[in-house]
Amino acid sequence: MNKSWIANGVTAANALFGGLAIMLSLMGEFKTAAICIILAMIADALDGRVARALHTAGPMGVELDSLSDDISFGIASGTLIFAYQLHEWGIWGAIPCALLGAFCAFRLARFNVKVDTVHGYFEGLPCPTTGAVIACYVLGGAKAWNWLVCLFVLLLGVLMVSEIHYPDNKGASVDRLHLPAFLICLAFFIIVTVIYWPAWAVALCVAYVIFGIINTYMNRHTKKTKMIKDEI
Repeated sequence: MNKSWIANGVTAANALFGGLAIMLSLMGEFKTAAICIILAMIADALDGRVARALHTAGPMGVELDSLSDDISFGIASGTLIFAYQLHEWGIWGAIPCALLGAFCAFRLARFNVKVDTVHGYFEGLPCPTTGAVIACYVLGGAKAWNWLVCLFVLLLGVLMVSEIHYPDNKGASVDRLHLPAFLICLAFFIIVTVIYWPAWAVALCVAYVIFGIINTYMNRHTKKTKMIKDEI
């Protein structure tokens, strides 16, 4: 019996929840749409595990996973934040939201091409994290200034296609995890949560975003310093 349909069905559920998030955003059901993005994340986290457990991993699942991720974490996330807030800026609010889908597609294509050469870390912000940030922001209920949200959406898109390293917790990595970077992000999380506790989830996601930036900088600085010392 071909069991591949089970894992592929879980992956398709990711796309289904992403599609629902888009429709619900257009209907004004923002929190339900955000929950659908969270459910898409859960499906995305499970499909690979199901495929490996059933020994049905294959190229079909890889392609379906990438397409589903772009729907749920690129297009749906962009639609949600636009419908929730940035529609107030018209086309200027639409552009960064639409770019999320484009940047997410680029990020996923690069991941598939470099899957055999990149190990122990994610190159660029993982697409589900983008979905998590936006979903948690909407669920938190607060609204920051439009210009700040617009800039942050653009930042999420740029980080997805950047060469910033994020830990994947899947094995050995050449990257060192620096304690100061962790402590800075922990302090950020605590401060935001104390100021406005409903924002704890989005603060946690943003702390992860910040950690990748700081930790990558520290690793590159350490490597550069070592190279200079070796030359001397």
